[in-house]
Amino acid sequence: MHSVALLAMAFPIGAPALKDKPASAPSLVGRWECTALVVDGTANPQWKGLEYEFTKDGKWVIYRDGQLLDGRERTYRLDPKTRPGAMDVDEGPQPQTAAFRVERDTLQLAIGTGKSSRPAGPESTGKGIMTFSFRRVKAGN
Repeated sequence: MHSVALLAMAFPIGAPALKDKPASAPSLVGRWECTALVVDGTANPQWKGLEYEFTKDGKWVIYRDGQLLDGRERTYRLDPKTRPGAMDVDEGPQPQTAAFRVERDTLQLAIGTGKSSRPAGPESTGKGIMTFSFRRVKAGN
């Protein structure tokens, strides 16, 4: 009888190992410095000095050369179910559809202008699309 108890102690029945929590995707929230802009399929130099900031409460702000561009309220809504990410941005009478991807400290963002449909992906270019490349602004920069 003692050998059975010792054997049971030697080979304990283990609970299944806890699975590691999957790494969460990098967040859109934060301030982003523009590194390139393509409008209607053509490179556009207006990216220089342009920064976007996305807040936790669904707002976004535009800066030009470190200064707030204007006091206009802008909002965004994410669709967490899509890959790449889908977003609606609003800064005027009609929301615009967008596609985005955050990878580490880079953001790719394509915004459909006017009444165009949502861009197929964050690197989409062509008529009716503004395509941005951003680098995350580090604290203290």
